[in-house]
Amino acid sequence: MGKIGINMSGLLKKLSFRTGQSRKITYYRPPIYGKDNYGVENNTINSNEINVPNVAAYIRNITDKNYVLERGGHNITGKARIYLPNLTTIKNYPNLNQDNNEQFNDITGFDTLIDYDRTVYTVPVSSNTGWAAGTMDASFSGEGYGGTTLTATFGASPVSGTFTYTNAGINILESDRLTFQVKASGTLYLKGVNVYASGTTSAWKYGINASSTSSNVLIPTAEWLTVDVPYTSGTSLSSVYLSGTRYGFDITQGASWKNGTFVLNNLEFDVSGASTNLYFKDIKFYKSSRWSVHKVNDYNDEYMVFDCVRTIGKRDKIRRAYGAEYNTTGS
Repeated sequence: MGKIGINMSGLLKKLSFRTGQSRKITYYRPPIYGKDNYGVENNTINSNEINVPNVAAYIRNITDKNYVLERGGHNITGKARIYLPNLTTIKNYPNLNQDNNEQFNDITGFDTLIDYDRTVYTVPVSSNTGWAAGTMDASFSGEGYGGTTLTATFGASPVSGTFTYTNAGINILESDRLTFQVKASGTLYLKGVNVYASGTTSAWKYGINASSTSSNVLIPTAEWLTVDVPYTSGTSLSSVYLSGTRYGFDITQGASWKNGTFVLNNLEFDVSGASTNLYFKDIKFYKSSRWSVHKVNDYNDEYMVFDCVRTIGKRDKIRRAYGAEYNTTGS
């Protein structure tokens, strides 16, 4: 009997309409550091982190929430078999784009597959309520079917500055990642995203900001760019990938941020470019589940199967007892 081919990408798309086990995840590989003459890691990054959202996967849970408490409050909460499309398909995802990203050639042990556990807070985009121009000449309107898209319209060129969404007092404590989709109608660059929790000054700010002008991301006009970044203490660098090219961002963490009650004050976007429109959708603070690749179960021309262990960071009751400092599950 001849070999039966499987279109795993098409199968995952169909399953996504029928079961919650087929979903989009974020693929993450931590940076690889150099070593000194004694084999001890130093602070020189030889290979940057890879942080790519919207990777299709089928997650077949084997054990779910079988808690094994680890030192410091971490939990091993289960294991699963995770199915991914073949490597050629993954290499040609728009964000990975093997032609531009020579650092990615395989999924290996202890790489992380970041799953979506639950939404903690969704930023409304159905109207201009809560949105303000900040340092820019801007206006806002909710558009699209059911108000699914926010349009920010900027005034005279050049455009440069910040605008904000404010809803003081909203709980975001359990979240450890921030995600949104964005596109533009002209030349516009994303320079940074900052969250102010519990206060309005820089001491209460946490976010990602471009380390240099070359790190500014040119927002696409033909398709949506998905940004999915850690919102948690204990990190110093982050990345946005577009067409296989990494744009490095520095983590900004104010001195008072970790001591806050961890409620949202405002969300700030920093952009620059020409007079244009900017579109947002699916802005969410969410709690993630992190699957660590431990074993290759099957690997062929049609799909890949990995045995993974799920690790979740600090328990929510620990975070509530000790504050945002203990929110250390991000990448």
